Amino acid sequence: MEKIKLKKFTAFAKEILPHEADYLLGIEQFEDAQKVEILKRLRDNAHQQQNQTAFNTSINKRKYSSLMDWIQRKLDGIDVDKYFQWINEMDRKVITDAISHEEEKVLLRRIKNYKHPIHNFMKFFELSINYRHYLLIRLRHKDYQEVNQFIEKYQVQYDYSKEVNAKLHQATVDIINQFKEKKGDSLHWEDWLLGLFGDSQLDGFNRYMAVVRLTFLYFNSREFNKLKQVYDQLDVLLAKGMFYTRRILYNYYANRLMLHSKFDVLQQAEEYGYLSIRQKNSDHVQYLSNFSSILIRRGKIEEALNLLKESFAEVQKSSNFYHKIGFISFYIKCLNLNNQSQRGEMLADSFLRIHSDDILNQRWYSFFTAYIQALIKQEKYQKVLQTFKKYDLILHDEEDSKKSIYLPTIRWYYEIALLKVGKIESKELVESIVQFSQDYLDDPHKTFILNQVLSELETYVPRTVVMAKTRLYQKEKV
Repeated sequence: MEKIKLKKFTAFAKEILPHEADYLLGIEQFEDAQKVEILKRLRDNAHQQQNQTAFNTSINKRKYSSLMDWIQRKLDGIDVDKYFQWINEMDRKVITDAISHEEEKVLLRRIKNYKHPIHNFMKFFELSINYRHYLLIRLRHKDYQEVNQFIEKYQVQYDYSKEVNAKLHQATVDIINQFKEKKGDSLHWEDWLLGLFGDSQLDGFNRYMAVVRLTFLYFNSREFNKLKQVYDQLDVLLAKGMFYTRRILYNYYANRLMLHSKFDVLQQAEEYGYLSIRQKNSDHVQYLSNFSSILIRRGKIEEALNLLKESFAEVQKSSNFYHKIGFISFYIKCLNLNNQSQRGEMLADSFLRIHSDDILNQRWYSFFTAYIQALIKQEKYQKVLQTFKKYDLILHDEEDSKKSIYLPTIRWYYEIALLKVGKIESKELVESIVQFSQDYLDDPHKTFILNQVLSELETYVPRTVVMAKTRLYQKEKV
């Protein structure tokens, strides 16, 4: 068997994320043109998932090995999570009198050469306070003075960072309550959060916390153009190595997926989706569900189903029911769209039997939309009506109808079941479709989703939906 050339470097390069590649190319100062060529190709490949270009095998492989070491060293050097781990480890050793002479030299050098602000400034400052105690009790006056000067110099900045962090908690309470209840108004935090994000003298941890809260805030208010402006600014900072750690990059890619989906730019959403699921961290289930929804909208049902199957065992262990319910809902929907609605029904019945309270309290709409779809596809109309009655789904739907994100999909499923068992006439369903749909004609994103829903309904009751579409088209022209 022929040996694959540059196998190790090629595998390493495939793991490099787009913003990592941009950062590396931005800081390189190589005099060796071949190393620059390799780095540029690595950057180009990182930005395109498909059709990647092979690396030049005529270049000495020792240059690839050297470059690989350089890349890892540079990324480790700016990784805020690795630095956070180092701070915690040093703090533990200082407090337990276990710090070595060599570790002290590193700590003292970092205190002496400190340039404000760093991402984990608050933790670093607290480590310095503990280290000051350690030095003073040991009568190490010279080192004590150096550490004490650092603390006195940055005390005001530390107090401000702590104050900001405490206030961020109250902002988060307001924003998340609105996100969960879909009511209230947290927009009064907008200017303050934007100010934090734009404050180059504030520590990176608080700045990024502000971005995360702005993400929720703008999703609450449906102001996606404002969120895009924030993320465009963040994109530039990430490419310069700010806030760098892969955890944050994966979160950024996952949020970009959701943002592009709101603009119905599904190809770009899919590209970010591939990036977001590369690493299996604590948010992997959520990222996978969001990515699967994009694949479904792109018509890549089998690919979405395979991805969900691969992670099913992992999801079973999850204690986050918000994410777990979302995952199961997409799984059921994928089965339905892949002509396996009977399996979708069985999975839904099993999950509902065990977790009915969690479903009704957290994500009833996502779950029951997928479950009822499975029943409709099998023409189990009586079971649809029994399910609606048992779980008061119409009452839940009426409560949700007041929310800005409401779509009447599940109500129409209910009315299709009523129509099929002879409890309403076709004209009543037509009126319902027209009445609810006309409220969304001015919203491009909701209209896009609505057309997808109507296309599905047309497979169950074709004449009724065609009549409703005709009425809607006439209203739109008027």
